[in-house]
Amino acid sequence: MERYFRKNNNRRSRDRWDIIIQGLMVSNKAQFFALLYQAMIEHPTYVILSDMPLERKLEILNSMMLHYEKREDYEKCAQLKEMQQQVNKNLC
Repeated sequence: MERYFRKNNNRRSRDRWDIIIQGLMVSNKAQFFALLYQAMIEHPTYVILSDMPLERKLEILNSMMLHYEKREDYEKCAQLKEMQQQVNKNLC
């Protein structure tokens, strides 16, 4: 998760984090999304202003919204939708 919020261009380090994150998503997607959601809500500017590519931000937000929609946790969906709009607004 740290990869998403720091400005480290070390490719090898990013590859390791990608592997860790993918492993968490496969092994315990609900727990991963719960932790990520909490971090995003507590520090939304890290998400909105991070140097992560826009497509990746939106992909993660969409995956999380689908996850919470299936669980019928619409309050979290609404928060994520608002964050998605802020990410898109930040482009302008």
